[in-house]
Amino acid sequence: MPDDDILRELSRLQVRHSHLDHTLRLAIKRMLGISIDDPGYWNETRGMAAGLRARARELIAERYSDDDDMAGTLNKVLDDAEVATTLRNRLLHSVWMKAPGGEPVLHDRDNTLKIHVGFQLPTVGEVASVSEQVERIQRVLNHLTRKR
Repeated sequence: MPDDDILRELSRLQVRHSHLDHTLRLAIKRMLGISIDDPGYWNETRGMAAGLRARARELIAERYSDDDDMAGTLNKVLDDAEVATTLRNRLLHSVWMKAPGGEPVLHDRDNTLKIHVGFQLPTVGEVASVSEQVERIQRVLNHLTRKR
């Protein structure tokens, strides 16, 4: 079981990632030009991180078809969000375990290799770094989509 310092950072990461999901919903809303009270809001913004990023990318392609710089910047932010979500998922959805005679590991499926592997346990600083990365992505996305 992770110690209290790691658990605190994992909790902070989860809350910040939830804020990122909310910001993705707001970005979609803004690109559509609808209100949060619009009946279509929930249909357009349902789902989790991967689905929200995909919908945002579709809208970026439509809305910024004549602004390659803005489209490129927003898509780069979404690329960074995907990497951060992958790291967050590994930290929060893996099994923290220690096999008899072995070192403690994060046991999870490596989707690239298509096998289950043991990842090295993160330090408090590494979890905090992912959390800060998620917060920066959320702030940048919020700022960029509010501009227009």
